[in-house]
Amino acid sequence: MPETITASSAGIDPLSAVTHPDPYPYYRELAATRPFFREPRLGLWVAAGPREVAAVLAHPDCRVRPLAQPVPPALAGTAAADLFGRLIRMNDGPAHAPLKALLMPMLAAVDPGVAAQRIAAIARMMDTGEDAHAAMPAASVNRWLFALPVVAVAAVLGLPVARDRGTAVEVAQQVAAFAAAQSPLADADTVRAGAEAARWLDTWLASSLASSVAADGPLPALQRAAQAAGIEGQAVAANIIGLLVQACEATAGLAGNTLLWLGRNPSAGDMPLQGVVARAAQDDPPVQNTRRFLAADTELCGQAVKAGDTVLVLLAAASCSGLADDARAWTFGHGRHACPGDRLAQALATATVAALRARGADPDALARAFRYRPSLNARIPHFL
Repeated sequence: MPETITASSAGIDPLSAVTHPDPYPYYRELAATRPFFREPRLGLWVAAGPREVAAVLAHPDCRVRPLAQPVPPALAGTAAADLFGRLIRMNDGPAHAPLKALLMPMLAAVDPGVAAQRIAAIARMMDTGEDAHAAMPAASVNRWLFALPVVAVAAVLGLPVARDRGTAVEVAQQVAAFAAAQSPLADADTVRAGAEAARWLDTWLASSLASSVAADGPLPALQRAAQAAGIEGQAVAANIIGLLVQACEATAGLAGNTLLWLGRNPSAGDMPLQGVVARAAQDDPPVQNTRRFLAADTELCGQAVKAGDTVLVLLAAASCSGLADDARAWTFGHGRHACPGDRLAQALATATVAALRARGADPDALARAFRYRPSLNARIPHFL
């Protein structure tokens, strides 16, 4: 089907849409008129319709990493590469299935209400004089968006973060640094900081797991089950860190976009906050796209694709298209790599927004001065 350019889509492409002020008319246009197409300028196939997105995410030949590139080239030879290479969400195949079978139910069993209570307690522990303003400074909002969900997940798992502010802040900063290094936009300094963060997190987690501090959380049972299944401890540790990383950028984006939604829709103040978060997850999702890499020549969505081809999967286009039989927040994925913590993520975002508003964060003011952080897949506001 030939490309259609309208006023809504001029000047946008599937990658720049992530941080565009309003990409959703463009996304809806793609989903309706070009649900699966080749974008020659970017060298990518693009899936935009909900059926096509679901088909790509379910296809056995569509992998989360290129076969010849298990870790991003920029991380090669660093501690960050070692950690990245053990993440089950970044691997396909049977080798990681036993650990995935243990991690998925553990994460799904986390009570979202308990996690929300942890955020409230951690927010009280992390309070500082600079955050106690009638109007919370934008810099504090940005910092808390990234820190609170990470620390809450660590606390729910039983890790030692809820006892003093210094440890909580340090863990959140190291997780954010490791997450930033994974971006294709990361420069050499960011990659170097990510490698140092990976080493720090590995040492901290090993110390925590070796002591009794995690005895009240689910981690001891996970360790015992993993040992019985012959799963190496390094893989378990890497994927615990992976859970913290998932709680970092995506939840920061969801909470931040919820604040924007509240600022742009004053009447939303009458809605339950968890309903606003669910609306933001569907209408202004934090994870806008993901990629899949073809492991073999095959047919996909009626097109002949080749081994080595890349498909950009526009989760946000599927979510806002209005073409699916059921409304869903596609930002949490679909198929074998779907996030099992969608309820938890929404609970964390709800509690984070509640904690920020209780400390003077004003959605109206925040929505008047912000930009989006540079990214090729995540829509995360940075308030000014």
